[in-house]
Amino acid sequence: MEKNYRKLIIEELYMRIVYVGDNRNRGNFGCRGTSTALSQLLTINNEIVGRISGKFTNWDTGEVYFIPGKKQPFYSKKAMHKYWEYERKLWHYLFRFEGRGGKFLLGKHDFLSLDFDKSIDNLINCLPANPNLQEFDLRQYDFDALVVNGEGSFIFSTPESIWRESVIEAMEMYWALKLGKKVYWLNGMFSDDPNSAHNQKTINSMQEIFERCEAVCVREYQSLNYAHKYFPNTKVTLYPDALFTWYDLINDGHYISNGKYYIPHTDECDEAYYAYDFTKPYACISGSSAIIKACNGDIERAIESYIYLTNLAKEKMQCKIYLIVVDDGDLFLKEVGKRTGTPVISMETPLVAAAKILANARVYISGRYHPAIMASLGGTPCIFMSSNSHKTASLQELLRYSEVDEFNLLPNEVECHRIINMAIKKMKLPNLRIEIKERAKELNIKAKELANII
Repeated sequence: MEKNYRKLIIEELYMRIVYVGDNRNRGNFGCRGTSTALSQLLTINNEIVGRISGKFTNWDTGEVYFIPGKKQPFYSKKAMHKYWEYERKLWHYLFRFEGRGGKFLLGKHDFLSLDFDKSIDNLINCLPANPNLQEFDLRQYDFDALVVNGEGSFIFSTPESIWRESVIEAMEMYWALKLGKKVYWLNGMFSDDPNSAHNQKTINSMQEIFERCEAVCVREYQSLNYAHKYFPNTKVTLYPDALFTWYDLINDGHYISNGKYYIPHTDECDEAYYAYDFTKPYACISGSSAIIKACNGDIERAIESYIYLTNLAKEKMQCKIYLIVVDDGDLFLKEVGKRTGTPVISMETPLVAAAKILANARVYISGRYHPAIMASLGGTPCIFMSSNSHKTASLQELLRYSEVDEFNLLPNEVECHRIINMAIKKMKLPNLRIEIKERAKELNIKAKELANII
């Protein structure tokens, strides 16, 4: 009798989850790491029965063919045409450039808008002609709860450059609520875009959705303050980013010593095998999440800036320097590596190996949020550049840095000297590494509590 009762209790607590924002299929170190970590937490007490990756959430990631007012039969007929695969691409790109300055975001040929009921109807109608969008159809899943990995998607920029990913995730949350399912928004942040005006319109459209969530959890203090201001009727709690739960994994005693432990299967395999020595002191440099936008198409600006920074680091820091490509936006570092003779660690690097490399560096210079968490798990002090939100400043507050500093993501010569001088200073502080690692361990314990939210 007691055994059956315990089994019943377990079954009642157990939930079938659709996981939205499972971004492990992206190249970005951070997307891969935090998405995996949150997935691991969710499956401790529940089962993930559906995953929505977000591969096709942004305007430039796949063909979306949509004409307002057309019903399913129209799209079904289109989908049956033998040349439809190629025709769809043609129309998609024509629509993107039609009166939108090259963008597809919430334009008249996007099924998505801030009217979520209309967006759902549009999605259902155009699905036959858009197989890439199939994963967004919640009707196919037998589930109890929808869990959104909020990550860095909810940045409220102006309507002209709105983050489409946040809108489609909000649509999924609205749809799940309509179906009578529980909704959890975890591991996220709220922020304005530092490069655009505040967007209250989008916030207003999402307020009721967040108010109806079972839990809304942000990952740092500035997002918490933002939520209190703009989502006053939503109960919001703070839990550190899920990636902090990798503390034990990164500190398991296995050290990356040389290239053979980290190199991906690329053309550079043979060369890289002997090119990397992590047994001697080294420092790492990456870019920032907003560098491409800051360059405004002139990537040579970033290359020249980082050439100067890299050469200065090699001259003054008295340790090996590695450039780390953590995302497509950092690919310009390959050219920096060529021109400065500096080894480059590839984006295809196995994730745990990459995290261990960052965690054992003497210092990490970057405008990247999640790679900085990876570094912090080993106690590596970071020098931060600005990014596409408040996230790098927020991470310093969370890690209790004595001073919160952010440098320009395209540093000039004067700023490069300041960055390197600060890096040298932090490398010499005897207790700093221990303090950062201890704080990361505390955040790891708190982040693990996310498993008990659902």
